[in-house]
Amino acid sequence: MKFSESIKIYASKEKVWKTLLSKEFYQISWGSALSTTWQTGSPIQFTGNWEDIEYVDKGVIKEHIENSFLKFTYWSSFWEAEDIPEEYCDISYMVKQLDEHSCEFTINQVGFRDQVHYDDTVELWKNTNQTLKYLSEKDELTSISNTVFNELASIITAIPTEKYNVKTSGNWNPAQIVEHIIMGNTGMKQFLTEVPYTSDIPFDYNVHAIRDFMLNNDIKYQAPDFLIPATKQYNINEHRELLLNLQAEINDCIATLNFEDKCGTTDMPPFGFMSIYEWLNFAVFHILRHKEQLKSYS
Repeated sequence: MKFSESIKIYASKEKVWKTLLSKEFYQISWGSALSTTWQTGSPIQFTGNWEDIEYVDKGVIKEHIENSFLKFTYWSSFWEAEDIPEEYCDISYMVKQLDEHSCEFTINQVGFRDQVHYDDTVELWKNTNQTLKYLSEKDELTSISNTVFNELASIITAIPTEKYNVKTSGNWNPAQIVEHIIMGNTGMKQFLTEVPYTSDIPFDYNVHAIRDFMLNNDIKYQAPDFLIPATKQYNINEHRELLLNLQAEINDCIATLNFEDKCGTTDMPPFGFMSIYEWLNFAVFHILRHKEQLKSYS
């Protein structure tokens, strides 16, 4: 018997690999303390307590290709089997970049002792893969958010003072663009959590389309009236401070909110009502879009 399952993760393969090799991942998903160097030929061990029973799972790293492939042997004290080579199974991880936005993780396991062992493994990896997806996507989105805000701060600093509130014909000036970012994203946590609802639609259903939409400069759209900034003199230092607060608020949402929860506050054409994870992607990539727009003023 062979078990194999693949999942799509909205993160780079480097972020997924970092998660796979972290102690946090196995502590959260298996409740195990991990001990290994991940070097080919080195031992790997998982220890813990399950229903008041101490256990030791162990094996040897057989192959390790950074960010791509890992294979190790595996034996568990729960199996009540003799600790001999014939009783070990093989587990392999494979990570493949799919596109700019995502990668695919595949788990393979062969060498099951019986159907019960196989069924237990299927259930284990169903939960484990969801933990891998969540941790990797949280890490990735936090990284993108910090990069966007740090670059935004640098761009604003490089804009000459006389250009920040300069009058323009038909377009927003730099100060108005920044004000629009602040207006559209401040109060994010309350917005995302005040009207929850349930849906069978996968929580990441629109993520790819949202990112493509925001990164496509050929697509133009009109901001709703309540998000159109007034024409006035804005203080650049106040804007810098508000952007720092906004960065902290969005990162707090990424770190603390459940990506799978749905937000029923409002729908966003063409995506409709979205999950918290989709809204956070919308927010970060919307800011990224305007960050690129500001480059022309620096």
